[in-house]
Amino acid sequence: MRTVFNIVLTEPMKFPIESETKLTLCNALAQTSKFNRYLAALDLKRLAMNDARRRSDIFTLSQPGGHPRNWNNLLDKCLGIINEFNKELENINGDGSNGEVDSSYNIQMKISNVSDIPPMSSSMYSSPLRNMAYSPKLFELKDHKQHATDNAFTNVVKTEFNNFIQKLCQKPGISYFFGELTDTRLKFLLIQSQPVIWTCEGLATIVAASLKEDKYGIVQTDIPEVITSLVNLKQNLDKLTKPGLVPKKHFVNDEFALRLRTALLSALKRSLYKIVITFSKHIHEIPLEHDIQVALQPFLFCKEP
Repeated sequence: MRTVFNIVLTEPMKFPIESETKLTLCNALAQTSKFNRYLAALDLKRLAMNDARRRSDIFTLSQPGGHPRNWNNLLDKCLGIINEFNKELENINGDGSNGEVDSSYNIQMKISNVSDIPPMSSSMYSSPLRNMAYSPKLFELKDHKQHATDNAFTNVVKTEFNNFIQKLCQKPGISYFFGELTDTRLKFLLIQSQPVIWTCEGLATIVAASLKEDKYGIVQTDIPEVITSLVNLKQNLDKLTKPGLVPKKHFVNDEFALRLRTALLSALKRSLYKIVITFSKHIHEIPLEHDIQVALQPFLFCKEP
């Protein structure tokens, strides 16, 4: 009975591109529920490969206004899935940048904001005319502002304390007992990579099909962003497959996770090949960064294994 129930639940579904009453494809991709995201990613791949009518709905413009809302929403959700996975992979590889502002500067700014609050005046109504700048209502607003600033200062202190605890937990001896093992994080991440595989293949197929089916050219402006996301994810995966680029502890011994890693890398290569070969005559006209252009050269000459 459980097997039958699982078969029914995993049956492929068709999500509408736009609807006011049903769950759309973009909303299903954006849901935190992994189950709906799996079904939506699979539907995206099937749509991109086999359903020309639904692909045409993606390339349409909204009326009135003439905006490519369907494509923009779909692109935003797909790149969100890819970049989120890529960010987690970067953190595991140790290449993610903190991007944090100096804590002492933050605290100093908060303290200076507290000192900017004007002092209370004991002679609010000393003048015969009522001064509207010192009305009781405005006085309450200033008092509320002071409390809000105090709360902001407290939040900064809490944030700095949490950062200190996190750095302390990253120490070798402490992280062994209280931290999260790197290979466990990597295994957990790779096991959840199936929607990323379908999303990459579906997005690349739609981009390739847009050369002939996109009458308004709405996809062309976003091709650099799509290629950059796919190349960045491939480069981070290469660090896991090539010995010597990452520490030995980053390698996973789980067979299922290894198969998914290989499948994801193959899907990324197929996706990049599909886009590069389709736009081979115009690839040098696409505004890409120099590093991305160098990474595309093996695909352009069909030398990427």
